[in-house]
Amino acid sequence: MNRIKMSIILSNNVVLHCENKEKNENNLFCSVVVHCKKIIEFFYATIPQVMAYDHQTASKKWSKMWQDHAVYEPNLSTAKKPYYNLMMFPYPSAEGLHVGNMYAFSGADIYGRYQRMLGHDVFEPIGLDGFGIHSENYAIKIGKHPAEQAKVSEKNFYRQLSTIGNGFAWNERLETYDPEYYKWTQWLFVQMFKHGLAYKASSQVNWCPSCKTVLADEQVEDGKCERCKSEVERKEAKQWFFKITDYADRLLTNIEGLKWPEKIRIAQRQWIGKKAGINIVYQVVGSTATIICFTTKPVNFGATFLVLAPEHELVRNIIDEIIKVPKKNLEQVKKYTQEALNKSDQQRKIEEKKKTGVFTGLYVLNHVTKKEIPVWISDFVLGTVGTGAVQGCPGHDERDFEFAKKFEIPIPRVVIGKDGFDGAITSLKQVVTDGGTMVNSEFLDGMEFHDAMEKTMDYFEEHGWGKRVISYHLRDWLISRQRFWGPPIPMVECKKCGWQAVPEDQLSVELPFIQDYKPTGDGKSPLEKAPKTWLYTACPTCGAKAKRETDVSDTFLDSSWYFLRYPSLFAASAATQPFDPAITKKWLPVTTYIGGAEHAVLHLLYSRFVTMALKDWGYLEFEEPFPFLFGHGLIIKDGSKMSKSKGNVVNPDEYIEKFGVDTLRTYLMFLGPYNQGGDFRDTGIAGMERWMQKVWRLFHEKLVTGSQKTSPKLQTKLHKTIKKCTTDMADFKYNTCIAAMMECTNLWLSEGEMMGKDDALKFLCLLAPFAPYMTEELYQTLFQPKTTPFSSIHTLHWPAYEESLTLDDMVEIAIQINGKFRGKMAVQSSDAKDKALLEHNAQKEEKIARILSTMSIKNIIVVPGKLVNIVCA
Repeated sequence: MNRIKMSIILSNNVVLHCENKEKNENNLFCSVVVHCKKIIEFFYATIPQVMAYDHQTASKKWSKMWQDHAVYEPNLSTAKKPYYNLMMFPYPSAEGLHVGNMYAFSGADIYGRYQRMLGHDVFEPIGLDGFGIHSENYAIKIGKHPAEQAKVSEKNFYRQLSTIGNGFAWNERLETYDPEYYKWTQWLFVQMFKHGLAYKASSQVNWCPSCKTVLADEQVEDGKCERCKSEVERKEAKQWFFKITDYADRLLTNIEGLKWPEKIRIAQRQWIGKKAGINIVYQVVGSTATIICFTTKPVNFGATFLVLAPEHELVRNIIDEIIKVPKKNLEQVKKYTQEALNKSDQQRKIEEKKKTGVFTGLYVLNHVTKKEIPVWISDFVLGTVGTGAVQGCPGHDERDFEFAKKFEIPIPRVVIGKDGFDGAITSLKQVVTDGGTMVNSEFLDGMEFHDAMEKTMDYFEEHGWGKRVISYHLRDWLISRQRFWGPPIPMVECKKCGWQAVPEDQLSVELPFIQDYKPTGDGKSPLEKAPKTWLYTACPTCGAKAKRETDVSDTFLDSSWYFLRYPSLFAASAATQPFDPAITKKWLPVTTYIGGAEHAVLHLLYSRFVTMALKDWGYLEFEEPFPFLFGHGLIIKDGSKMSKSKGNVVNPDEYIEKFGVDTLRTYLMFLGPYNQGGDFRDTGIAGMERWMQKVWRLFHEKLVTGSQKTSPKLQTKLHKTIKKCTTDMADFKYNTCIAAMMECTNLWLSEGEMMGKDDALKFLCLLAPFAPYMTEELYQTLFQPKTTPFSSIHTLHWPAYEESLTLDDMVEIAIQINGKFRGKMAVQSSDAKDKALLEHNAQKEEKIARILSTMSIKNIIVVPGKLVNIVCA
């Protein structure tokens, strides 16, 4: 008798067996199959089917529920464990949110959700940094007024932000172009002026011919405008500045206490650029004029020339013929200077290898050699660095060597390097730039180089030829812009009283509507065309007619303090103060700040300066706004940087529509470490969608009901997963958290393991920060009785793990005190023979430590792998 067995799987857990005992009884076999088919049809008709996760319905439903129940709105006055979780202020691009923005926002939100589940009252506000050149340029491009376009961009950006699953505190949103906000931006300017930190001065500035406005040094990248990438020019113009240089040393010193990415700390150190050196005063031969040179290495016995920046005051005096030079030299100086000043500082840095220059016809006296040395002009010297004048020591500075070589200036040797070579310096490799022994330097001969530099500085100070100083690369913050779309600078100019601040009770100075708002390129602001009723006002000091400042302030002023306003938007004092003292004390400084490294010397530096100033004026109790900063990485697409020209910019709307926001968020975080970014590929997100649907099915098909427990093997894996996620979430290692959860679900699925509801909820909590909608849907459907008041999964506590279930190959070690058993401890088998570790761990066991607290240990006997006996007096 041959047995023919047929097994028909009705579901993962129900199998129908049909047998045919006779090989040739085909009719009977067929009738059994038909019968089974009917049974299957009946079975599926009477049980509910597991439908795929409907992300569109779930996201709309739970977004509304969260909003209705203020899940993400902590009480800002009574919160017991305030946690201010903030993403850098977003600029509302007219093109809308791209996937790189969503990557940054999602990672920040995941961390906030994790902190909320740890028991913190998390505040995660949102707003728009909507003023500025970028917004105005886009409005010009499409032929709309900036004020009109701002509302369009705002609506679109907020729509997109509402779909990405973030736990924003929507009630506290703000926009920088709202008069109720920039009233306080103007107040900040007024305070700067009142405290002597704001001034207007004529200066060589960076000018973008495309944006038709001045730019701060920090807004010029490789000689180009950071916004439009046009070549930047240099112009002389009167501008408003903030004295950020007054805070240079504090800004530098405080960096050491900040928990920031090292590359951002380095960028700020370099931009501030502190140098200790000496200002040496040179007398121009045959003139009363002097030239001051700053140097950190006064190798003055080897100094054979001076070089001035084209913008140096003495050069201007030569051109204006205040200082007389031969006619031939004068014409050459005029021609060279004009060409040099048309270049930006960045362009001059890039081109400095070419080494160009012109001789002025002037000489100065070298104090120590008593020789007259020529004064040159070269664009490799910048007026914004040091004093704008340098002394050329070509034997011991590579840049000076190249200049001297080109213009046939003497190159004496005054230092012998470690190689001992003491011959003539004829090539760049023979230049000794640091260290060595002094020669041909009279009273310095034989001295070590660095000691000689200190002695030289002492010598020059003793003779009144120089003075030790600290120099910084940092320059004052150029704050004014000749554009329309920004907060008007709250200053008026009176012919009698000069510049006066607008009284605080008259703020805000609202931006007037001007139809012809486009920049003219003549250095004048479009607000010059404002109605006379706006343009002219009374001087607040004498009451005479005064004219308003028509420049607007830099957009980075708007974002330098926004984090202070968020918590106080609805405080009782919101109309009379920029930030409420009590609320600010409770919530500030920002607990976790998340953003990109591209703002290292812009927003981050300016915000630190503004916060320090506010503290000095008595408005704040802290001086660092962001003690902890996490820098996220960047997203590329299919191996390439995303750009409109390549047509590879990923619009999250499309992927949210197709795959759902839970899948997109989780996929973005799975691409790589959050601080590094990753490569977005369509095949990858499709794989993530399959995993999310697998999780959905597991919760519907492999969940133990009643009092049944999770199988031991799966429970061990779960607790290891909880431990892994707990550790990695704290360090923003989201990709490894997701990988650990995937491993857990693979075991859950592949080996037919079942998970109890309590344990399943723990797993769901791990996934919740990444997939907020799907986990809420599962929680409300499978774990929450419908009769109870609404309670979100996102307010549950982060799951705890049992350490004993996370250890591999454990060995129990008995612990004795004076030969009497007092307890035991578990260690990994690999550590069971480590005597020092067993001694240490035994004493740290809670019960043992309590007993030992009243005793004196005389000896400890360890039997590896078995016991520890602590002998006490």
